[in-house]
Amino acid sequence: MKIVPAVPLLVLSSGANALDVNWRALDKDTRHLGGIHFGADYGSYYNFSYGHKFGDGKSPVIAGYELLLPFGDTIADDYKMKASLQREFWSSGNLSFSLQGGFIFRRYESVMARFYNLGADVVSTFGYLKPNWGAELLVGYDYSGATHIKNKLLKEYYPEIKDGWYESSGGNVKFGARFNRVFGSTTTFFNIGRAFGQDFEDNPTLPFYFELSLQRQF
Repeated sequence: MKIVPAVPLLVLSSGANALDVNWRALDKDTRHLGGIHFGADYGSYYNFSYGHKFGDGKSPVIAGYELLLPFGDTIADDYKMKASLQREFWSSGNLSFSLQGGFIFRRYESVMARFYNLGADVVSTFGYLKPNWGAELLVGYDYSGATHIKNKLLKEYYPEIKDGWYESSGGNVKFGARFNRVFGSTTTFFNIGRAFGQDFEDNPTLPFYFELSLQRQF
């Protein structure tokens, strides 16, 4: 096992932090959340999300599933899939604190190499939520775990390079803010923030990210 170069995994880490939820706007009869997202992180992308709500009590759990695709000519070359669970763990009036944990599968391909990556992330949110709007702060950590590399053009420059599984090179940390506005069963979300390498030194070339989302309860 060897250490994976950090740069490709920074590219693989692009995308949304967490499935967007306004806990105060959830209808008690709602079971499903469907969303479409557009944003820019390490590159521009669009994202489809689905959430299923379990429980009718004060603190339901939402299982989320996401598929992120970059804008480009060859869709199948790069994508990110994520499965997550999130729950509101504390509330007082309109104040809210929640946590989300997720497992991630990423694929990235270029003329140099093809990467399959397994990772995980955790996102915490704290903010002010009302039934018709909300504002929150987000802190997230995205860990890029084991990566399988199939080298292509790299072999011409480094013939001794080996294909196979490589250990993690780390991850990145994101700090951001999320705003939402509710219109009946439809909610718009706007996320903006900044990303750092986990050592706060190997930071991405484009450190800022933003995302605009439209979500429907049904």
